[in-house]
Amino acid sequence: MDSRKLAQFVAVVDHGGFTAAADAIGASQPALSIAVRELESELGVALFDRIGRRVRLTAAGDALVGPARQVLRDLATGRAAVAGVAGAAAGLLTVASLPTLAADPLAGLVGRFRQRHPGVVVDLAAPEDSSDLLAMVRDGRREVGVTEAGEPADDLTAHVIGEQPLSLILPRVLARGLAPQTGGRRGGARPKGPPVVALTRLTEVPFVATPPGTSTRRLLDEGFAAVGATPSVAVVTAQRDAVIPLVVAGAGAALVPAPLATAAAASGVVVARPTPAVVRQIAVVHRQGPQSPAADHFVALARGDTAGAVRPSAQARRGQGR
Repeated sequence: MDSRKLAQFVAVVDHGGFTAAADAIGASQPALSIAVRELESELGVALFDRIGRRVRLTAAGDALVGPARQVLRDLATGRAAVAGVAGAAAGLLTVASLPTLAADPLAGLVGRFRQRHPGVVVDLAAPEDSSDLLAMVRDGRREVGVTEAGEPADDLTAHVIGEQPLSLILPRVLARGLAPQTGGRRGGARPKGPPVVALTRLTEVPFVATPPGTSTRRLLDEGFAAVGATPSVAVVTAQRDAVIPLVVAGAGAALVPAPLATAAAASGVVVARPTPAVVRQIAVVHRQGPQSPAADHFVALARGDTAGAVRPSAQARRGQGR
């Protein structure tokens, strides 16, 4: 099977049609259509249902997408090895990350990776949730994923690289009257760092949250469930970039990764540490089997060099991975 035709088939899938795919890969639309029809002829099945100017994968086309991506990935890995790119001197690294992990640890990891391997181009994607991220890694759209650690998947390899604490951010108007806990220090001396606020004291405080099913929403719900309560969610937004501006505007409090909370403090919000603490484990995931040299180096970097507010978990400190 011609790898060039497979690449053109995948391009049509990724760009949603022949015209957009032709523009993206620098081919003419008629030539691309001919190549896909030749591939369909070789396989003896239709890969797309053509509805006017739109196309939709048939069952056979859907079955081919994953294997086609794997073939193309294996060819790229082989070319890199043959060209002597074992040191990741050049090439492309495709990474998917949960949006709330983009600032930390992903930015720090990519920065360090680029310093060590300046010839590698890094292409980042931001899936909606962890299930979408895992799907991207499974079908080859991304080589590596940076996500919240969860139940291990039989078809993927995961390495826990650290854990990330979450912080509360509150508008000043809501923070009034919530005298911070002193942690039991004599003389009322305040501990270093953000004040500590019990979640039991926030059951009536309105919260800004992402939709159910997202990582930070689950952590918010589980944090309150641990104290036998339910958060009072007043604003639900799928636009994660809007969470901090909404808090600044007084719409409610929010639970966000510690690095975002630190940045938000400059906007005038009050930052506090919840008790009990809310912490999530972070993992890098990839498919089983050979990877590109760039992916190998990135995973090795992540396992041994976590960034920013992400601190090594007990598992990572022991040098173990899942």
